[in-house]
Amino acid sequence: MKKQNQKNKSRTAPKNRRARVVTVTVAILLIAVAAITVLAKQLTSANASPSRSASSEAPKYVTVKVAGQDVQVDPQTGQIKPLSPEEAKRLADELKPVLNRSTDGLNQVRHGDGSLSMDLQGRFQNVVVVRRNTDGSIERSCIDSPETAAKFFGVDPQLFGAEPAQAVPSNVPSKPMTTPARKVSQ
Repeated sequence: MKKQNQKNKSRTAPKNRRARVVTVTVAILLIAVAAITVLAKQLTSANASPSRSASSEAPKYVTVKVAGQDVQVDPQTGQIKPLSPEEAKRLADELKPVLNRSTDGLNQVRHGDGSLSMDLQGRFQNVVVVRRNTDGSIERSCIDSPETAAKFFGVDPQLFGAEPAQAVPSNVPSKPMTTPARKVSQ
């Protein structure tokens, strides 16, 4: 019995020793990685030019992935880069078809039960949009027309296919928004 206990002790001792060696090695590696990360951050912040003036030099933007999209961000302030004219046009081109309110080319289909349907071909949609304001707050809106899209993004309404706003003389009352009447059964 004594020999068997001595054999078990001799077998568990190397296993415990190996576990300790592996644990110590992993701990040393983690400490080394943390130290390298800290040094790298300190070096990059030391190399950054602290005397950069906002008026003398345009900010340099870095591209980050957010929700699968590439977004350019100022690394100093965290602010998202404003839309360039090309980006505004691309955004408008993507939103124009879904904000289209034209019935041209749409056909009604009468079904056997007397009901009517119409394929809207992707038109007449509402789009939820979000933007980060300069104060860091998040603003969201549901847009359903080219005019509201242009107003929300602060771009030219003509990019979205909206008609240019006509100047209304001050002596002419503005036309109130009306909703078409619906027949209600009682």
